[in-house]
This record gives sequence, C-alpha cells and structure tokens, in this order.
Amino acid sequence: MVIGRIVISDVEPVIDCGRRPAKAVPGETFEVSATVFREGHEVPGAGVVLRGPGGRRLPMARMRETAPGLDRYSAEVTPDAEGWWRFHVEALGPAGRRRRRAHPRDPG
Repeated sequence: MVIGRIVISDVEPVIDCGRRPAKAVPGETFEVSATVFREGHEVPGAGVVLRGPGGRRLPMARMRETAPGLDRYSAEVTPDAEGWWRFHVEALGPAGRRRRRAHPRDPG
C-alpha cells in the first residue's frame, strides 16, 4: 500500500492470504514483521500495535530492522487475555510520529 510515499507491505503473520486468523494463546509471544520503506533517503521507523478484546489497545512495540538495507522490520508482541485480537503496523517518521498504518489483510 502506498500513501504519502511510505510503503508498508508483506505484513506477517498472515494465514491463507488473511482469510484465516493467526492464533496464539494468552502469554504466548509471536513475531510481527513487515517491509517498510519510503521514497527518498529518510529511513522510516515502524511499530506494531495489538488491539485486544473490546478494542483495548496495548502500547506500541517498536520494530527493529532485521536485515539492514532490506527494509524488513519485526517486533515480538504478547496477547495477555483470551479473545479476538487484531494488530496493525504503523510507519513512523523521524520524530517517531505515526505516518502510515497497515492491517495484515490490506492488499500490498
């Protein structure tokens, strides 16, 4: 997906092209990864946000670059209760402000 010259793609985990939910149990840590880049020389940051049952939002987990120069970022997150959880990846500008958001079911 491209908006404002920031691209977030290949968000994982994704099961069956987003048609089935990825599963975890409370207290189980899993990795969320994505490719994040922008046009130009500025290197973006990225973070992942978990949203729990009832819409409760956990604090953003800052993602780290996993392979320098390949624009791939990842972070580990842990749901803390049973129920349906969602996550999204946010691209961050140089000051850490949110610039773009991608959900795992978004095309791209």
